[in-house]
Amino acid sequence: MIGGAGFIGVAACKELMRRGVETIAAGRKERPYGTFTSYVAFDRTDESQLARALDETRPDVLLDLACYRPGEVQMAARNFRGARYIFVSTGVYPDLHGKPAREEDFVPLDGEPPAELDYREGKRWCETMLSRHPDFPWTVIRPPAVFGPADHTLRIAAYIQRIADGGAVLVPMETYEWQAGVAWVKDIGFACALACDPRKDADHKAYNASFEGVSLRDLIEGIASALGMPARLQPIPFAELPEGASPYGPDPRRAAGYVIDRARRELGFEPSALEDALAETLAWYRVARPSHPGYANRDKELALAGT
Repeated sequence: MIGGAGFIGVAACKELMRRGVETIAAGRKERPYGTFTSYVAFDRTDESQLARALDETRPDVLLDLACYRPGEVQMAARNFRGARYIFVSTGVYPDLHGKPAREEDFVPLDGEPPAELDYREGKRWCETMLSRHPDFPWTVIRPPAVFGPADHTLRIAAYIQRIADGGAVLVPMETYEWQAGVAWVKDIGFACALACDPRKDADHKAYNASFEGVSLRDLIEGIASALGMPARLQPIPFAELPEGASPYGPDPRRAAGYVIDRARRELGFEPSALEDALAETLAWYRVARPSHPGYANRDKELALAGT
């Protein structure tokens, strides 16, 4: 599992080990402190190191959580000889303007990838490269924004902080009652483990994995309920939101959440209760007390809300 010591990787490792699967985490650094499974260190951008690691471990499944450069997908296709390569992607969909995203809404790109790519475009090109390998046994898991304990993006903390301080929480008036693109890290680890099962006919398929029917309003009200605080939502036009005020959007141009019917039907995926995800996440927040960078603009937000 490349990226096995990371945020989603730890959740996936735990779920696979719970199922009795021998799991080897991999990453660039030497064995991280607290790693609970077998571990191998190598630089996956160096094809010779990747080839050597795969030759030494001979995995049946290569679960790739740390790739957004299309050249690295090509290296995996050239060197992996196991039963299934699982690529963990992200929101690769075009602007759907409020339509829920289905897997078939992604269309592979034309031409060759540019030299410089941001994270989302990189994932799109990685999936495009996979689509050009019909003989390579690939499967794609597509999560949206993922939250849970130790999420380095701190996006969930942005909402917890604002609810906890008792002030208004600015949300986009156009979309805050849309289904939001969010998922719990344990659910994504679960989806990855399901995709590893050789009994699943998952080759050359992509699967959405997320909460179902959870809006930004539901998320904020759920956090407020768990904190015993009021949910003081203040809808304003999306274009007027200060940077970092609502990291999960939803941006009116984007999809209104994901359709997860295929993952449910073919993999057996079922999202957890939002309450369970929030309980674990809030327990982490109470101890760690992280602060989202956008919270520095809190005074501006409260002025916009008139409080």
